[in-house]
Amino acid sequence: MEFPVTTAFVAVFLGVLQYALMLTVGLARGPAGVSLGDGGNDELLRKIRRHGNLAENAAIFLILLGLLEMAGGSATVVTWIGGVFLVARVSHAIALSTSGSGMPFRPIGALGTIGAGVGAAGMLLYTLTAGM
Repeated sequence: MEFPVTTAFVAVFLGVLQYALMLTVGLARGPAGVSLGDGGNDELLRKIRRHGNLAENAAIFLILLGLLEMAGGSATVVTWIGGVFLVARVSHAIALSTSGSGMPFRPIGALGTIGAGVGAAGMLLYTLTAGM
């Protein structure tokens, strides 16, 4: 079993994005006068949700992608699924950075996240059962 290099690169980019989004929350709290929660501040709430939504989705995705890569899944498939997830998460962050509907970035973010996650899970299941 080889080290999952592609997954590691995806994790690096997601880690940088996660901490950048966390920083935007922290920097917004002082001017908003809110140390916990969102204090009814819509802008702060959007920043909290950008950060939280990534945290909610990235961990399970990285586990699935890493297991797929370590199980011998196609390197091309692993790379594409990882790339789709990265684009989706950046799109979601952009969407929640706007005060409008976030079109077209929000649907790209949501559908890309779901598609990449389900794709990674499906390909992992296929890879694990192909030899049975």
